[in-house]
Amino acid sequence: MTTLVLAMALSQDADREAAENTLRNRKVTLQFQDASLASIVDYVRDLTNVNFVLGAKAREKAETPITIHVKDLSVKSALALVLKPLGLTTVWRDGVFLITAPEEEPLLLQIYDVRDLLYPIADMPGVEIALDASGLGATFQQDAPPEPTILPLEEIVKTHVGGKSWEENSKTSIRLQNGLLVIKQTREVHAEIRRLIGKLRRTK
Repeated sequence: MTTLVLAMALSQDADREAAENTLRNRKVTLQFQDASLASIVDYVRDLTNVNFVLGAKAREKAETPITIHVKDLSVKSALALVLKPLGLTTVWRDGVFLITAPEEEPLLLQIYDVRDLLYPIADMPGVEIALDASGLGATFQQDAPPEPTILPLEEIVKTHVGGKSWEENSKTSIRLQNGLLVIKQTREVHAEIRRLIGKLRRTK
């Protein structure tokens, strides 16, 4: 059962990564005058073949007139220009990008075992050789091993993942306890955290 759940999560992450690459790399020209949010989203969906769904808050603003004129901009940036003034954003959920208000996104509590990442490999202390003043030989002094430094994983995660959500949503949280990162965040941010931890392990 655990293997099946993990495989499904990895598949969803791959689908999300492919969709995000499309939004980052595909260029779009938007020329809309007093167009509805719904019509702009329909246009982007048809252009990119990426699924977008309006959440409850977005549906309330679906007929809001929007004027936007941009040329050769990434889909991701163009969408941000459309959505941010309305207090909306996109989150990946169940294989689609849900257009929603940040407060609509449910938070999930997940625990990550990061004990293998806490202590970077320290340089081995060298042996200092000193000549004896009596001329009878040499003495060897072994340097004391340096104290291990714990990596500030909480700050690393907050710096590279989740953007301003840590400050803007008071219900998010992250704490390190007994080698475990206990994090309450959105599903989307948790996917980013898993990728970040994977990268840290590969470069350790």
